[in-house]
Amino acid sequence: MLLRCRHRGAALLHTRRDLELTTRLSRLYSSSTDTPPEKETTHVFKDENQRIVDPAPVYSETEAEAASASKEGSEDDGESKAPAGPRTRFICDQEPVVVHEMTHPLQSGKWYRIVPEAYEFKQTGTSHMSRVPSLAHGLERVLFNPGVHYLQDPNSGVYNFYPYIRNITQPDEFDYDKLTPYITSSKDSALMGYARKLKKRFVGSTSSMTHVLSHLYFLVSANKGPDLSSLSMAFESMPERFTRGMRYPASIALRYHDGVYGIDADKSFDVKDSILSVLGKSMEKLLTSTPNEFERYKKENSWKVNTISEENYHYSEFDEFVLRSQLDCRDDRLPRRTFDLKTRGTLAVRMDINNYEKNRGYQILSQKGRLESFEREYYDMARSAFLKYNFQVRIGNMDGIFVAYHNTARMFGFQYISRGEMDRVIYGNEPTGNKAFRSVLILLGKILRSVTEKHPMKDLRVTFDGRRVEALEIWVEVIDDNSEEAFLRKYQEPGFLSNVKRIMKEAYSKPTPTQPLAADPLNTRDPFSQPPQEEHTKTPDEALEDDSTADDYIDPEKEIFINTNEQITHFTLEMFSTVNGQDTDNSVTVKSKSDEWFINWRMTKSHKTQDELALAYRRLRLRQATYFERSAQDTPEKDLPFMLKMLRRISQRNMWRNEKPKGRVVVNRAIQPITASPRPRRSSTPPLKRAGSPMLQNKGERESVSKKAPTDPAQMGRKSTKVIKTGTAKTRKGTAESDSSKNTDS
Repeated sequence: MLLRCRHRGAALLHTRRDLELTTRLSRLYSSSTDTPPEKETTHVFKDENQRIVDPAPVYSETEAEAASASKEGSEDDGESKAPAGPRTRFICDQEPVVVHEMTHPLQSGKWYRIVPEAYEFKQTGTSHMSRVPSLAHGLERVLFNPGVHYLQDPNSGVYNFYPYIRNITQPDEFDYDKLTPYITSSKDSALMGYARKLKKRFVGSTSSMTHVLSHLYFLVSANKGPDLSSLSMAFESMPERFTRGMRYPASIALRYHDGVYGIDADKSFDVKDSILSVLGKSMEKLLTSTPNEFERYKKENSWKVNTISEENYHYSEFDEFVLRSQLDCRDDRLPRRTFDLKTRGTLAVRMDINNYEKNRGYQILSQKGRLESFEREYYDMARSAFLKYNFQVRIGNMDGIFVAYHNTARMFGFQYISRGEMDRVIYGNEPTGNKAFRSVLILLGKILRSVTEKHPMKDLRVTFDGRRVEALEIWVEVIDDNSEEAFLRKYQEPGFLSNVKRIMKEAYSKPTPTQPLAADPLNTRDPFSQPPQEEHTKTPDEALEDDSTADDYIDPEKEIFINTNEQITHFTLEMFSTVNGQDTDNSVTVKSKSDEWFINWRMTKSHKTQDELALAYRRLRLRQATYFERSAQDTPEKDLPFMLKMLRRISQRNMWRNEKPKGRVVVNRAIQPITASPRPRRSSTPPLKRAGSPMLQNKGERESVSKKAPTDPAQMGRKSTKVIKTGTAKTRKGTAESDSSKNTDS
């Protein structure tokens, strides 16, 4: 094996050197002749199948020998050595990399290269930009002042914004039928028709694609974590990697219709919307509507809403995709005009979302700290949501996200996070983010194209599982809606998924019968030895990760449905990077947009039997099903983890803070709303030559102009200053009364 790999490497090495030598000689000969030199052209090398290949980089014989020795050692010794990385296997294979364009169907085990700049990301336009709403209640000044803005100052109790938005309207009070319903990509006839017109193969939306793109980014970036160095010392010892929720298996449904595949999020187990997603719809309406407009959407006044407005979308085109992004809000003063609205629930609500009513007493009381702070919410958001938010912002060509922090009962504050700030946290800088975003989209297009060519004109479920650090597992199943319908109804039964997890918890809590627990009254056990294996009780999540015993207590065939009438396909995706001619398996951060960053990848098809693949795929779907079910509403407090117990006690202690304040309400009116029009500049044109100048008018016209309200900005500023000073003086005397329509809490 070593000798064969060495000979192949040496032969390919000489071939590449001959190509480079021929190129240099041709250039030298052309420069030495008397004829004028021709324009230099890029030399394109092709293999026997007329595919564009890249002969560089050239590996030395020493590198080839080391790679082959590492590969043979890992194969011979089994698990005694670490497995060879993707770059090591590539060097030993000594095959050229096919550059991006695939003129033939994808071949299993062949290396391909992604060039991020090969395609242009085109912003094709918006549906109705003029109908995109803007922020209300004076919230627009958050867009131009970095940092967190308290709704109510914790020190003085003064409101920085209108108190109307303090208390959140609950789901039983709001009429959600009056809002625009969500339309999936496969059912959006306008989007599908647009793709046929542009001759594109796939259509998708931001909500259905971001989770899959996140899994591909983990592999492209070599599991690079977010940069949290800007946080305080309180988070120095906290985890810095992406959360477990970001890494659970992601599934998408490809719905075929007349030559176009619509990409929908797979909702087989996520059968109902959480309280956070439900409240997010009404809170977005609250932040973009005046009090009178929002009151019409409450159930008691919803009869006043006659028409339901259409949704506003932004469309973009890239590679084989036509992508759709919903436009939430806009401000023409921002560089990209539009931005996304995000409502972020507090830590206690997110950790125990099924019991949110018991955790809504958790407050945000400070800027910094591990608990009850805006910094903790930012920390969790960077690890669990920033990557998805960034993909959504990039697809929709938006400027950033406007975050509203709440605990489902009241609002705490607001923050605007620009796209550049998210780029620095996730990628390191903007050039790295641009290349990574293009690479994962190109990679997803090639994967979906290969999958649909193997199962043409069929609805498919594609699942991405990133449990392995060095590779990504891809599963393909043909969807049978008729056979799956009965199981979907069972998934929607109350308590079904929680019952499955309860059975697994009871099963894995039992001690192993072959290794009974032994008493040690004299404490003779070596303190440095490993504790007995049976003393560790597996959690349900750890039990699901253990494939070797996943079927000992639960039969996945009875609980989880998969379509075994069609072939189940399994692929393994692996890759490594090439940065400025150097290969690496590590994470990459380019310094500028001129740096070259290529992604070398291959997708290998599994050759296991269909029975083996079906069993492994059922285990994967079982992990997906039980992930969405956390602590049930009837879970006793003694059975909760320590973190949930602590958060629930904090919530119960501060539940009184959610009540509406009584008595006087003080609003800070010193900060005026930012006007849309910029401050007018003085013209350099002499007064006599300016059109409409009073000096060119007659006496009567000058008198009429002088009687009008002052238009000089300086005079307007002096007038507003008096009002502010008067209000301040009244407040100091303690006689300030809030206006009944603007200053009282609704």
